Amino acid sequence: MLLPYRPITSTPFPKSSNYCEITPCSALKPYICCFWGTEYPQPASSETADRLVIPDTCMDIIIRVNYSDNKLSANFCTMDERSYHSGRTESSAVMSAFGIRFFCWSAALFSGESFRGTKNNAYFPDEFFHGITEDLTGIVLQFDTLPERARAAEKILIRRLVPERANSDIMNVISDMITYNGRMKISEIAKRNVISQRRMERIFTENMGVSPKTLSSLIRYQLVWQEIVRGGSDILDLTEKYGFTDQAHLLHDFRFRHGMTPAQAYKNLF
Repeated sequence: MLLPYRPITSTPFPKSSNYCEITPCSALKPYICCFWGTEYPQPASSETADRLVIPDTCMDIIIRVNYSDNKLSANFCTMDERSYHSGRTESSAVMSAFGIRFFCWSAALFSGESFRGTKNNAYFPDEFFHGITEDLTGIVLQFDTLPERARAAEKILIRRLVPERANSDIMNVISDMITYNGRMKISEIAKRNVISQRRMERIFTENMGVSPKTLSSLIRYQLVWQEIVRGGSDILDLTEKYGFTDQAHLLHDFRFRHGMTPAQAYKNLF
Protein backbone atom coordinates (compact mmCIF):
# COMPACT_ATOMS: atom_id res chain seq x y z
CA MET A 1 0.00 0.00 0.00
CA LEU A 2 1.66 3.20 -1.20
CA LEU A 3 0.47 6.07 0.99
CA PRO A 4 0.28 9.61 -0.45
CA TYR A 5 2.83 10.94 2.00
CA ARG A 6 6.52 11.75 1.79
CA PRO A 7 8.13 13.37 4.85
CA ILE A 8 10.89 15.93 4.42
CA THR A 9 13.97 17.01 6.35
CA SER A 10 14.84 20.39 7.86
CA THR A 11 16.65 21.25 4.61
CA PRO A 12 14.66 19.62 1.78
CA PHE A 13 16.62 21.53 -0.87
CA PRO A 14 20.17 20.04 -0.79
CA LYS A 15 22.74 22.66 -1.77
CA SER A 16 25.69 20.41 -2.61
CA SER A 17 27.01 16.89 -3.01
CA ASN A 18 27.44 16.66 0.78
CA TYR A 19 23.85 15.47 1.03
CA CYS A 20 21.79 13.86 -1.73
CA GLU A 21 18.66 11.71 -1.85
CA ILE A 22 17.75 8.95 -4.30
CA THR A 23 14.28 7.50 -4.80
CA PRO A 24 14.10 3.70 -4.43
CA CYS A 25 12.99 1.32 -7.16
CA SER A 26 9.26 0.71 -7.62
CA ALA A 27 9.35 -2.53 -5.61
CA LEU A 28 10.61 -0.65 -2.54
CA LYS A 29 8.73 2.65 -2.89
CA PRO A 30 5.95 1.63 -0.47
CA TYR A 31 8.56 0.92 2.21
CA ILE A 32 11.62 3.12 1.69
CA CYS A 33 11.34 6.91 1.70
CA CYS A 34 14.77 7.34 0.11
CA PHE A 35 18.44 6.43 0.11
CA TRP A 36 20.63 9.32 1.14
CA GLY A 37 24.21 10.32 1.81
CA THR A 38 27.26 11.97 0.31
CA GLU A 39 27.49 11.83 -3.46
CA TYR A 40 31.06 10.56 -3.16
CA PRO A 41 33.80 10.51 -0.43
CA GLN A 42 34.91 14.08 0.32
CA PRO A 43 36.26 16.37 3.04
CA ALA A 44 33.76 17.29 5.71
CA SER A 45 32.48 20.86 5.47
CA SER A 46 30.43 23.41 7.35
CA GLU A 47 27.42 22.29 5.31
CA THR A 48 27.44 18.86 6.96
CA ALA A 49 28.48 20.04 10.42
CA ASP A 50 25.86 20.22 13.14
CA ARG A 51 22.91 19.43 10.84
CA LEU A 52 19.44 19.91 12.32
CA VAL A 53 17.58 16.60 12.34
CA ILE A 54 13.81 16.96 12.70
CA PRO A 55 11.12 14.34 13.36
CA ASP A 56 10.32 12.88 9.96
CA THR A 57 8.24 9.82 10.93
CA CYS A 58 11.04 7.61 9.58
CA MET A 59 13.76 5.27 10.82
CA ASP A 60 17.27 5.24 9.36
CA ILE A 61 20.16 2.85 9.02
CA ILE A 62 23.31 4.95 8.63
CA ILE A 63 26.80 3.79 7.66
CA ARG A 64 29.58 6.39 7.98
CA VAL A 65 33.20 5.97 6.90
CA ASN A 66 36.03 8.24 8.05
CA TYR A 67 38.76 7.55 5.52
CA SER A 68 41.22 9.80 7.36
CA ASP A 69 41.06 7.72 10.54
CA ASN A 70 40.14 4.45 8.81
CA LYS A 71 37.07 4.14 11.03
CA LEU A 72 33.53 3.04 10.30
CA SER A 73 30.32 3.48 12.30
CA ALA A 74 26.87 1.98 11.90
CA ASN A 75 23.66 3.13 13.55
CA PHE A 76 19.97 2.41 13.40
CA CYS A 77 18.03 5.53 14.41
CA THR A 78 14.46 4.95 15.54
CA MET A 79 11.50 7.35 15.67
CA ASP A 80 12.26 10.79 17.10
CA GLU A 81 9.69 13.08 18.70
CA ARG A 82 11.86 16.20 18.78
CA SER A 83 14.65 17.74 16.72
CA TYR A 84 18.34 17.49 17.55
CA HIS A 85 21.70 18.43 16.03
CA SER A 86 23.77 15.71 14.40
CA GLY A 87 27.09 16.99 15.76
CA ARG A 88 30.27 18.26 14.17
CA THR A 89 32.94 16.43 12.21
CA GLU A 90 36.62 17.34 12.00
CA SER A 91 36.81 19.58 8.93
CA SER A 92 39.96 17.91 7.59
CA ALA A 93 38.43 14.43 7.64
CA VAL A 94 37.52 12.73 4.36
CA MET A 95 34.05 11.31 4.98
CA SER A 96 31.41 9.23 3.30
CA ALA A 97 27.87 8.46 4.48
CA PHE A 98 25.13 6.16 3.26
CA GLY A 99 21.65 6.00 4.74
CA ILE A 100 18.46 4.00 4.23
CA ARG A 101 15.35 5.90 5.34
CA PHE A 102 12.45 3.58 6.14
CA PHE A 103 8.92 4.83 6.57
CA CYS A 104 8.18 4.17 10.24
CA TRP A 105 5.46 1.64 9.42
CA SER A 106 7.70 -0.43 7.14
CA ALA A 107 10.95 -1.01 9.07
CA ALA A 108 9.37 -3.98 10.85
CA LEU A 109 8.78 -5.68 7.49
CA PHE A 110 12.56 -5.97 7.05
CA SER A 111 13.27 -6.78 10.70
CA GLY A 112 10.74 -9.01 12.40
CA GLU A 113 11.79 -7.63 15.79
CA SER A 114 9.68 -5.64 18.27
CA PHE A 115 10.24 -1.87 18.33
CA ARG A 116 8.58 -1.39 21.71
CA GLY A 117 10.49 1.11 23.87
CA THR A 118 12.89 2.17 21.11
CA LYS A 119 11.82 5.75 20.34
CA ASN A 120 14.32 8.62 20.51
CA ASN A 121 17.30 6.29 20.39
CA ALA A 122 20.03 4.77 18.23
CA TYR A 123 21.18 1.14 18.11
CA PHE A 124 23.64 -1.10 16.32
CA PRO A 125 21.69 -2.13 13.18
CA ASP A 126 22.14 -5.87 13.75
CA GLU A 127 20.01 -5.65 16.90
CA PHE A 128 17.02 -5.32 14.58
CA PHE A 129 18.34 -6.42 11.16
CA HIS A 130 20.57 -9.46 11.69
CA GLY A 131 23.73 -9.34 9.60
CA ILE A 132 22.82 -6.17 7.69
CA THR A 133 25.78 -4.13 8.97
CA GLU A 134 28.28 -6.42 7.23
CA ASP A 135 26.20 -6.37 4.04
CA LEU A 136 25.93 -2.57 3.93
CA THR A 137 29.52 -2.02 4.99
CA GLY A 138 30.62 -4.15 2.04
CA ILE A 139 28.55 -1.97 -0.28
CA VAL A 140 29.93 1.28 1.12
CA LEU A 141 33.52 0.07 0.83
CA GLN A 142 33.02 -1.40 -2.65
CA PHE A 143 31.18 1.54 -4.22
CA ASP A 144 32.03 5.23 -3.97
CA THR A 145 28.95 6.90 -5.44
CA LEU A 146 25.49 7.16 -3.91
CA PRO A 147 23.62 5.74 -6.95
CA GLU A 148 25.84 2.63 -6.99
CA ARG A 149 25.33 2.10 -3.27
CA ALA A 150 21.57 2.57 -3.54
CA ARG A 151 21.17 0.05 -6.35
CA ALA A 152 23.27 -2.53 -4.47
CA ALA A 153 21.35 -1.94 -1.23
CA GLU A 154 18.05 -2.47 -3.04
CA LYS A 155 19.01 -6.07 -3.80
CA ILE A 156 19.74 -6.71 -0.11
CA LEU A 157 16.51 -5.09 1.05
CA ILE A 158 14.33 -6.94 -1.45
CA ARG A 159 15.73 -10.23 -0.14
CA ARG A 160 14.97 -9.18 3.44
CA LEU A 161 11.49 -7.82 2.81
CA VAL A 162 8.63 -9.94 4.19
CA PRO A 163 5.40 -8.26 2.99
CA GLU A 164 3.32 -10.78 4.96
CA ARG A 165 4.38 -8.99 8.15
CA ALA A 166 2.36 -5.94 7.06
CA ASN A 167 -0.58 -5.18 9.35
CA SER A 168 -3.66 -3.92 7.51
CA ASP A 169 -4.96 -2.20 10.67
CA ILE A 170 -1.77 -0.12 10.87
CA MET A 171 -1.97 0.91 7.24
CA ASN A 172 -5.67 1.80 7.42
CA VAL A 173 -5.17 3.87 10.57
CA ILE A 174 -2.15 5.73 9.18
CA SER A 175 -4.01 6.37 5.94
CA ASP A 176 -6.74 8.10 7.96
CA MET A 177 -4.15 10.10 9.90
CA ILE A 178 -2.72 11.41 6.64
CA THR A 179 -6.08 11.94 4.92
CA TYR A 180 -7.42 13.98 7.84
CA ASN A 181 -4.18 15.93 8.38
CA GLY A 182 -3.50 14.37 11.78
CA ARG A 183 -6.47 16.19 13.29
CA MET A 184 -8.88 13.27 13.82
CA LYS A 185 -9.11 11.98 17.38
CA ILE A 186 -7.64 8.53 17.99
CA SER A 187 -10.98 7.33 19.38
CA GLU A 188 -12.69 8.36 16.13
CA ILE A 189 -10.04 6.62 14.01
CA ALA A 190 -10.43 3.46 16.09
CA LYS A 191 -14.20 3.51 15.64
CA ARG A 192 -13.90 4.20 11.93
CA ASN A 193 -11.56 1.20 11.47
CA VAL A 194 -13.44 -1.11 13.85
CA ILE A 195 -10.43 -1.62 16.12
CA SER A 196 -10.10 -1.10 19.85
CA GLN A 197 -7.81 1.66 21.08
CA ARG A 198 -5.99 -0.89 23.23
CA ARG A 199 -5.18 -3.07 20.22
CA MET A 200 -4.19 -0.02 18.18
CA GLU A 201 -1.82 1.06 20.94
CA ARG A 202 -0.25 -2.40 21.12
CA ILE A 203 0.39 -2.89 17.42
CA PHE A 204 1.76 0.64 17.03
CA THR A 205 4.26 0.32 19.86
CA GLU A 206 5.30 -3.15 18.68
CA ASN A 207 5.81 -2.12 15.05
CA MET A 208 6.95 1.49 15.39
CA GLY A 209 7.82 2.22 19.01
CA VAL A 210 5.35 5.09 19.34
CA SER A 211 1.70 5.43 20.26
CA PRO A 212 -1.01 6.22 17.70
CA LYS A 213 -1.47 9.64 19.30
CA THR A 214 2.23 10.44 18.96
CA LEU A 215 2.40 9.34 15.33
CA SER A 216 -0.72 11.34 14.46
CA SER A 217 0.84 14.42 16.04
CA LEU A 218 4.11 13.87 14.17
CA ILE A 219 2.28 13.46 10.86
CA ARG A 220 0.41 16.72 11.50
CA TYR A 221 3.70 18.47 12.31
CA GLN A 222 5.27 17.12 9.11
CA LEU A 223 2.31 18.26 7.00
CA VAL A 224 2.47 21.73 8.56
CA TRP A 225 6.21 21.88 7.86
CA GLN A 226 5.63 20.89 4.24
CA GLU A 227 3.08 23.70 3.90
CA ILE A 228 5.59 26.16 5.34
CA VAL A 229 8.29 24.96 2.95
CA ARG A 230 5.90 25.57 0.04
CA GLY A 231 5.41 29.13 1.27
CA GLY A 232 2.17 28.58 3.18
CA SER A 233 3.29 30.55 6.19
CA ASP A 234 -0.08 32.10 7.16
CA ILE A 235 -0.36 30.82 10.72
CA LEU A 236 -4.09 31.52 10.91
CA ASP A 237 -4.77 29.37 7.83
CA LEU A 238 -2.53 26.56 9.11
CA THR A 239 -4.23 26.68 12.51
CA GLU A 240 -7.64 26.15 10.96
CA LYS A 241 -6.58 23.57 8.36
CA TYR A 242 -4.73 21.34 10.82
CA GLY A 243 -7.17 21.58 13.71
CA PHE A 244 -5.14 23.44 16.31
CA THR A 245 -7.17 25.15 19.03
CA ASP A 246 -5.52 28.50 18.30
CA GLN A 247 -2.33 30.02 16.85
CA ALA A 248 -0.49 29.69 20.16
CA HIS A 249 -1.20 25.97 20.14
CA LEU A 250 0.27 25.59 16.64
CA LEU A 251 3.35 27.67 17.46
CA HIS A 252 3.98 25.74 20.69
CA ASP A 253 3.62 22.36 18.95
CA PHE A 254 5.87 23.37 16.05
CA ARG A 255 8.55 24.79 18.33
CA PHE A 256 8.44 21.63 20.46
CA ARG A 257 9.05 19.45 17.39
CA HIS A 258 11.33 21.69 15.32
CA GLY A 259 13.23 23.61 18.00
CA MET A 260 12.35 27.01 16.52
CA THR A 261 9.42 29.04 15.22
CA PRO A 262 7.94 28.49 11.74
CA ALA A 263 9.38 31.83 10.60
CA GLN A 264 12.88 30.87 11.78
CA ALA A 265 12.60 27.42 10.19
CA TYR A 266 11.53 28.92 6.85
CA LYS A 267 14.38 31.43 6.95
CA ASN A 268 16.89 28.59 7.44
CA LEU A 269 15.84 27.04 4.14
CA PHE A 270 17.70 29.69 2.15
